[in-house]
Amino acid sequence: MAVLLCAIFLLLRLKGALNQSQQLQLISKSHSPHLETYSTYSDSVIMHFTVPDNTINASFVFAASQQDLSIFGCTVRNVSLYLKHGAPPVINPDGSPFPEEFRNISRPPTYNLEFLTDQKQSYINVSSPEPGMYFAAIFLAYEDPRFQKISQQGLTQSCRAYIDASVYVSRVENPTIISENRIVEVVLSNASRHFTFLAPEGLDSALVDVEIADIPSKVKRVVLRIGARSPPTEKVFLVEKLLNASDPSAQIAFGAEPRTWYYLAVSAESSSDASEKVALNLHPKFFSSKLPSSDTFVAQKHGNATLYNMSVVHKYYQMFRLADVQPYKQFDLVRDSATESFAFFYKLQPELASNSFVPINVTSEEFSVLKFELQRGVDIGGTLQYILAFKPRISRTKHTLRLLPEPESHTIVGCIQRNHLAVPVWPKYCASDEDSFLAPIVLNATVSNSTVLIPFPESGDWYASFKLFCGSCEPCDCPAACQAEYERCTIGCELSSSENCVAECSSKALSSEKCAACDCDGPCRRNSSRSCSSSVIFDVSSRPCYFGECGKQGECGLFISDGVAYSSCRCSNNYRGFDCSDGSLATPYYLVLIEFLLLILSNVFFLPATYIAFRRRYYVETLAYFSIFLSSSFYHACDAGENILSFCVFRLGALQFADFFSALLAIWLTLLAIADLPQLALSLLQMGGSIIIAFCVNLNRYALWIFALPSVVGVVIIGVSWYLKYRKYRCRFVDRRYLYVMMPIGAAVVAIGLGIYGILQTQDNYKYLHSLWHIIMATGVFFLLPQQDTFEVAVLLS
Repeated sequence: MAVLLCAIFLLLRLKGALNQSQQLQLISKSHSPHLETYSTYSDSVIMHFTVPDNTINASFVFAASQQDLSIFGCTVRNVSLYLKHGAPPVINPDGSPFPEEFRNISRPPTYNLEFLTDQKQSYINVSSPEPGMYFAAIFLAYEDPRFQKISQQGLTQSCRAYIDASVYVSRVENPTIISENRIVEVVLSNASRHFTFLAPEGLDSALVDVEIADIPSKVKRVVLRIGARSPPTEKVFLVEKLLNASDPSAQIAFGAEPRTWYYLAVSAESSSDASEKVALNLHPKFFSSKLPSSDTFVAQKHGNATLYNMSVVHKYYQMFRLADVQPYKQFDLVRDSATESFAFFYKLQPELASNSFVPINVTSEEFSVLKFELQRGVDIGGTLQYILAFKPRISRTKHTLRLLPEPESHTIVGCIQRNHLAVPVWPKYCASDEDSFLAPIVLNATVSNSTVLIPFPESGDWYASFKLFCGSCEPCDCPAACQAEYERCTIGCELSSSENCVAECSSKALSSEKCAACDCDGPCRRNSSRSCSSSVIFDVSSRPCYFGECGKQGECGLFISDGVAYSSCRCSNNYRGFDCSDGSLATPYYLVLIEFLLLILSNVFFLPATYIAFRRRYYVETLAYFSIFLSSSFYHACDAGENILSFCVFRLGALQFADFFSALLAIWLTLLAIADLPQLALSLLQMGGSIIIAFCVNLNRYALWIFALPSVVGVVIIGVSWYLKYRKYRCRFVDRRYLYVMMPIGAAVVAIGLGIYGILQTQDNYKYLHSLWHIIMATGVFFLLPQQDTFEVAVLLS
């Protein structure tokens, strides 16, 4: 009953938080595999969810539970979850720094949720969510690996945590599709009425003309909001416009993304609760900023004077502001795929044939745009890289070639963004619509951050832009009257379906003396006398992990979780980070060497144990102890060096089997020696026990019962043998010194060793305590292995 009340209360909270009239609908439920503690990204469980079109609000609900696999119960643990649209989230829950090439670019937000494995529901609400795939990376909260306890199976808690995920959405049902010159009769109320329209292919600017014929007196104002790809809300929208009786019309202009659905939400704020009938005249129009004449760009001579011709589209970039009108040229890149996963390249058409870089000529009069597409699902698991560099300037004389430096005044500002382009702006910024942010690439004679990496990039159209600046700036001060005149001219021109409106209106405005100061290039006045030119080479490509590798302290791997494929680094020696470059927790080399030698050389103590067994005429036990020395030494030589030092004579799995088998066999044979059995029974138990131990070690060499089975059975055999001897002869048959001194000391030494092995070991102290375990167990042989005169010869079981 309590669980039901909690569920009802949670749903009420969700509906109140969303604050929308649409009803929440459950569209999917999923159950995760068991969670792992985070050490590297590949420990995350990746889950993906689909948000449908026309969704105005989405709520992702998560609950964590545990399955008890032992008798010790389960302690509530912390769970971390990161959710992001379009691709798996890029995270660093261990606090390790990202590589410096991970620049600040515009990407979908990442939502973080921290909760417990107590079956209580936690949720993430997203307003106006972009439709498509959402990816969640989920794991048990990060712990410092140095202090993680090495637990023996069967001696501690054994629990598995799982996630149950549900997705609830509220959708706009059947929004009205509108086209040009569509007059719509709408009954407006406080609730929004939604319309939708599609931006056609090849058109990258939009203008929506809205006019209300008659606004009733009870309507205070009409609110119009436009959103891209999803219906807008009060807090999430692309453009907002308020209309009232004194201002009943508006022209809403914005940059559009081709092949994208746009949503228009219209609502009326009325003085009464009654609905009012309002007639809306909606006139959406899309147009292209492409110049009427398409040009052909010819690259500089390359190789043996070969010319490469590329078709280039010349356009104007503008946001209906006179000072923002800028010409640019766009290159559509061609994909060149490799055989390696997440390895592919984007090139200019001539580069496919020449298999070499083809430079792009750039001037300060316009910027350049590289357009390419990442495929949905299959391209999001690698790392996208965008590299810019000046083409080397070579001076050729009759007999020599000389490399010339790039002029110090030359600066390249580079931007990269998904779905729409960003304009490079002096001195180090990128502008997109109303936003401005630091450019990820600034390239000149002194600054060389020419590379930007984008891990797990979202699918869709990407635009990489760059522009050459000449190193000086005269501030631009465009009067508001000029901007208003240009805006009226452009909107009127576009509504009349004229062509080349941007060029005509900007030329008309700039021709007047009062608007001469509006000929701007971002914040700077455009001055043809200060123009400059250069050549740029670029690399737009994708590779797994970090430039296709993970350095010396990691290995790049391909992983699949919930059908999502991605690449990630697995680090060694406590190195951390996306590229395994953070060594703040790593063990220094000299300590790695010391620990490596400790684990190997501590096995030398089994050589005296081997000698003792030989002198006491326990020849089978002699082979067992010497086998421990060899197998444990070779196993730790292969495993203990943190991938820095290693010597593997055989594969690691075979060496590990030999190590565990030899140790358990030695325990079994030592206990049989203490039992003092007849030769026939001893031979049968030695061989039979060896076969069973080999089978069990191969079955599960880490479980507690693997050690308990030969130990308990061996102790029982000792008890039965000694009891039968005593009952038959009614006399003490064991040497007093062995019974009261050597055996108790040996049992205490072995108990201490078992305590160290099963309880006290952590990742940080493993090398030292495990080396001590080797020494203690070898020492135990000296005390526990009987001598030839320990048992009375005449007292034998027949």
